Amino acid sequence: MVDLTEYERRGDLDAPFELTRKHERAQKTAERIREAVRCDVAPLTWEAYVAGEPCPGCGLPYRDGEPWDFKGTMYFTEEERARYDAEEARFKKAHGDCRSHRHSVSGSLTMHCGKCCPPPPLSPRQIEKIGRLLGTPKQPHELMRWRLRLYCGHVVEEQAHYTHKTLHSAFTGSTSCPECGLDPATIVDGEAVGLVEEPPGPAKPSPAAPPRRSTKPRKPTRAELEARVRELEAEVARLRGS
Repeated sequence: MVDLTEYERRGDLDAPFELTRKHERAQKTAERIREAVRCDVAPLTWEAYVAGEPCPGCGLPYRDGEPWDFKGTMYFTEEERARYDAEEARFKKAHGDCRSHRHSVSGSLTMHCGKCCPPPPLSPRQIEKIGRLLGTPKQPHELMRWRLRLYCGHVVEEQAHYTHKTLHSAFTGSTSCPECGLDPATIVDGEAVGLVEEPPGPAKPSPAAPPRRSTKPRKPTRAELEARVRELEAEVARLRGS
């Protein structure tokens, strides 16, 4: 059994629904973050990327023809400084109002906007490695059920791994509403209600097998060794006397 008192409980799901300014600020923040990282341009396939096709968002290459070794701005030569400053100016002019992150490929200087430019695709090896890191799918007895009241007013049930004891660690503060489609929908109230399934009981012990005799010789105790030394000393003394 899982102790539900260890899990965060926010608000009262049975109380009348009422939004506060705090909820409105949280919803606006979630929308701003989602909008900043959302890119509607489809990424390249791995084959197209390897063939050298440019970014479908801005038309610039992911991999520059002239290699770039980023060793820290304080170590730039005059030529490297000029090249770096020119790329900075170009990026700010093209994406200064996007208010998103930037990304680039190792060994290339050209920067791409997180809102306008899809990231380069993962290689088959990277996909395989991520699959190994994620591991096997979680079992039902490892998933905690949560009842959530969302910014839109709907009360829904979501699941997260039982080790997440707070709403933020389980859902990062927001989710999508399956009722009206609002995405993101800030979590207003929430509580853990129980595991999807109870953990399996302990395995039944198998019939006891007869104890196996060890074939390894027993190590003598200290007392036995000391007694054996005394016996040998006495035997030596007897032989000397004779």
